[in-house]
Amino acid sequence: MAVKFSEETSSGSSNGKKSGDSAFNTKRRNRGLSVVSKKFDIDGDGTLDKYEMLARSLDHQNSGSITPEIVVELLKEQDALRKRQWLLLFGNIVQWLPIIAGAAYTLYKFSERQYQQNVGGKILTSMDYIREGVVSSEEIQSLWELSEGNAYPLTDQQRQDYLRDGFVVLPNFLTRDESQALDKVVTHNLNEMAFPDLLTKCSRKFHGEYYHSSVTHKFWQQPRISDMLSTLALEGDVPYMVTSEILEMPSGAPCIPQWHWDFLTFPQNFNASFTTGTQIWWSSEEVDSNVGGGLAFLPGSHKWANSVDDGAALHPCFAMNLFEKMSTECTQLLDREMAVPKLSPTDIVVFSRFTLHRSVARNPSVPFKSPTGRRGYTLRVGSARSIFKQDTMQCFPSHPSSQFGRQLKQGQRYDSVIDPETGLHHSQAIYRPMNAQDSEECLIRDGKGARSMSTTTFLHYSAQSIIRQKIKWKLAKSVEDAVNSVVQRKLLDISCKAVPTPDV
Repeated sequence: MAVKFSEETSSGSSNGKKSGDSAFNTKRRNRGLSVVSKKFDIDGDGTLDKYEMLARSLDHQNSGSITPEIVVELLKEQDALRKRQWLLLFGNIVQWLPIIAGAAYTLYKFSERQYQQNVGGKILTSMDYIREGVVSSEEIQSLWELSEGNAYPLTDQQRQDYLRDGFVVLPNFLTRDESQALDKVVTHNLNEMAFPDLLTKCSRKFHGEYYHSSVTHKFWQQPRISDMLSTLALEGDVPYMVTSEILEMPSGAPCIPQWHWDFLTFPQNFNASFTTGTQIWWSSEEVDSNVGGGLAFLPGSHKWANSVDDGAALHPCFAMNLFEKMSTECTQLLDREMAVPKLSPTDIVVFSRFTLHRSVARNPSVPFKSPTGRRGYTLRVGSARSIFKQDTMQCFPSHPSSQFGRQLKQGQRYDSVIDPETGLHHSQAIYRPMNAQDSEECLIRDGKGARSMSTTTFLHYSAQSIIRQKIKWKLAKSVEDAVNSVVQRKLLDISCKAVPTPDV
């Protein structure tokens, strides 16, 4: 018991000592405050914090309290400050409102134009062009019956040149009047539906244009073009319209300056003959190697990217990646051996989907005649035996045509969409044979009906593009570069590239 008593006594003594020390320290701190200042020490810690010091400074009479007049003035000042804050906020909103509204409007118009360019979007008819004063009915009729229906006089030399080089120029394919009418129509299509191109340095781009114009659709779908393509480039197969594209190059700036293959964006199997896909390119202005503004081709490169054709083999400079630039050595080789054909607005150049090409910058001393620049018009074509591949490239989303009923399925031929009742191509098929002319009524009716795209499908399609091209590729490229730099060799190759598919 004595021990216990001793411990309790000791404990109590200790607690008493601590309380005494605390009181002593507080008194010692309070010695630094005047009698008046002590009245403003609200928390009683012996010091004045910044708020207590501010209150002390308002006690002008050193009475230990603040007069009601000062409190009222403080409240009025607080209210005035609150009003000033709201005015500043309103001023900031007014200041940034034009920028916010401009950004919102730009996003809206960009989305609207992008949606219009999908299959099933806005369709311009012949009456629209006539009503707007773009072209006359006679000019439209001339585009629907080039050279009054006469066949183009292909020569054996031109076909041999195409088979050897992968491209050939066909002079005087259009008359001067036809080329001028085509330029008017193409320019109107750009003005109505194109948006600034974010990927290339072109001022405006319109992809999938022929889906949206009955005039240019029927322009491509006529014997002078289809028979020429079948004989020249597709080994007698029926040509099928895959897609069309307009690129407008401003003076002094090239469009897509790097070398590239267009087969990477064709919805068509990769490992196939170069004779299963081809392209037409037309320029609204004269271009050549001196003034620039046209296309450069690498002769013979159409056999660099496949192992199917005779004499074809993968070249050291062949790359399956659309986004990655070629090596300096390869670029120098291509620039040294390239050919830049001369083209006038009455000519066209036909080149294989496997032919390497790039744009050529315009000579600044010879600006384009048009104030907006040169229109380059491309039609991409597949043969009837072409095999539809939904994802030609891993980082490209599904082509819109695969989203619709009665359309091509993975691994099917382009000519497989047949109407069982007639045995002919289905009137609602997205890919159209060029040897059968559709009526304008059919294009308008089916274009706005069965070939329409819902908003949800469009949003899904756009999201796929962003995820695959911007996120998946960049992430895969970062991992690929990091690993390859550590091991100092190309160990990983996982970024966007074409995926070979067996031909059938």
